[in-house]
Parts: sequence; structure tokens; C-alpha cells
Amino acid sequence: MNLSDEIKVRIEGHVKIFEYDDESGIGTDTGTVKLDKRNAVHNENASIVIARGLANRENGSIYRMDYGTGGATIDPLGNITYATPNTVGAADLNSPVYFEVVDDNEDAPEGNQMSIRHIAGTLFTDVEVRCVINKNEPFGQQAFDNVDGINFNSNQFIFSEIGLKTEDLLLITHIVFSPLEKAANRIFEFVYTLRIRTDC
Repeated sequence: MNLSDEIKVRIEGHVKIFEYDDESGIGTDTGTVKLDKRNAVHNENASIVIARGLANRENGSIYRMDYGTGGATIDPLGNITYATPNTVGAADLNSPVYFEVVDDNEDAPEGNQMSIRHIAGTLFTDVEVRCVINKNEPFGQQAFDNVDGINFNSNQFIFSEIGLKTEDLLLITHIVFSPLEKAANRIFEFVYTLRIRTDC
């Protein structure tokens, strides 16, 4: 086989989470940064999705962003133990609790969208997935009523893992982190970037 016939494909993931007071900040990437971290990729599932996309078959794209509470645990002394990202076999989040559709070709909520960026002459292309969890979301959150902005009861959505999935629930990426708290009066915007790089 001629070496020029071989292409190595790598996918690198990165997640940023921004917090905003109101909707005017969405899409500006100017909010308070709550997380800025690389993620793990499920290589087998990613290869399936790439093949489906090239063959124009169903479930050949990212469809939803999932959130869970099983990414890390904190003991009574405050020590944090992180779970290992799930990137092998029939993987899922450790403890999924919520998801939103991010495929804007489908019924994605306002603010949720995907885009592609490429610079001519380079060997990489970025897929940017954005997801907005608005005030009082996830549904069921009560009004946030603490004056100083500190609250540790059920008025907050707490999560410690995120994953991207296809519509048939193949887990493509998984990231774990120290538990984050989203108050009901705040907006979180998730910017999840996947860089697809080819090396000859």
C-alpha cells in the first residue's frame, strides 16, 4: 500500500462553560468561565459516526448533550475523586440526569446549535456544539431567593459529567470534573469543540 493512501484521523475535544446573568451574553463567550478542560473521546463510537456520516446513514451526527452527576465524588473531608471517562464498549455517563438536543437541523431549543470551522490549507476542522441551559432549567428548579447568591439546596442543578451522543445514544465524548452548581437564576452556555485532525 502506498503511504499516501493512508490517513490517520484524530479527534480532540475541549469544553468551556460560561455563566451569564441574562440572555444578552449568550454567544459572546464573555461570561464567567466555570470550566475550561479537554475531554475524552470514545474512539470506537467516533469511528462509527464518521462512517455513518460518510455513507449518509441515520445517526451519523451528534444529536444531544447529556449531563450527569457521576463524574466525581467528594468525601466528608472535601477530597475529590474523579471517575475515569467512559470511552470503551457500551459506554454511557455514570449517572445521567438531563439532556438537551443540540442538532439545530432538528428540534433543538433556541441557542442550541452546531457549526463547522475550517481554515483553508490546514489539516483540521472544528465542530462547535453550543448548548444553553436557561434560567429555571432544568425544569423543576425553584426560584433562586438567596440575596448573596449562595445556595446549596434543591434550587440548584448540580452536575459533574457531560457527554455528546447520537440520536441512537452512542456516546461520542465524555468529560468528568468537580461538581458544578447552576442556580435557577443563572444561564449556563456550554461550548463543546471537537477538532477533527487528519495526518498523512
